[in-house]
Amino acid sequence: MIDQSPAGSRIPSGAVAPSVLWKAFDVLSAFNHKERVLTLARIARQSGLPKSTVHRVLAMLSDIGAVEQHEDGYRIGLRMFTLGALPPEAALREAALVHLEELHRYTGQTLHLAVLRGSDVVYLEKLPSRKSLPTPATVGDRLPAHCTAVGKVLLAFSGDNVTATALAGPLQRRTAKSLASTEQIRSQLETIRTRGYAADREEAADGLACMAVPVLVGERVVAAVSVAFPASAGSGQVLINALRQAAVAISRSTAMVSTDLLATTE
Repeated sequence: MIDQSPAGSRIPSGAVAPSVLWKAFDVLSAFNHKERVLTLARIARQSGLPKSTVHRVLAMLSDIGAVEQHEDGYRIGLRMFTLGALPPEAALREAALVHLEELHRYTGQTLHLAVLRGSDVVYLEKLPSRKSLPTPATVGDRLPAHCTAVGKVLLAFSGDNVTATALAGPLQRRTAKSLASTEQIRSQLETIRTRGYAADREEAADGLACMAVPVLVGERVVAAVSVAFPASAGSGQVLINALRQAAVAISRSTAMVSTDLLATTE
């Protein structure tokens, strides 16, 4: 069976966290890009918490500005936007944007900027294109790293410990062509390290292909950039040089934030 659900954001079982904090994140995680305004009842269904608990948590989150009341229910508050702009990855996205826009004009295809977190990639930016098929990536959301070109190139250029941790758990499959075993993935990562780029041929979504390269600061990978295009359009080899040029430009522009970014990849 192919599992197309993104990785959950709940605190892992066995982790120590105050109950109210855990429930607050359950409530916040009920919101998504398709449902930005939710009723109390909908939040309860999405979070799996009782309505009475959700009501209490929403009151606390409202007091600190994490959520705001809306005429149709509740929405994420601007304070969360303020906090979300503080991670070093936000500075990376800002530094990369001008180079991504230039690459976007050149390729005319959908672009992604992503970082690795555990066994997933987190998308920092997406520049869509009408020419390309819709992609499953959404800014701020996660996908299994081994199912994506950005994820595979990040795994290939990360340390052995990072890769081992990412591949330690069960491997989700998004399509029939997703890599199904650790041995397959490790073999492909070796090839990616040698040639310097990764490919995804309908492994994240049917009919969709991607090519990706790492963004390196020194010898450390801090992010990855990819171009998505219809799998029927060819191998994507013609995009590699443009991708590499963009990655080098992004690397230079992130010099001011690289120290903080590197600390998160160790």
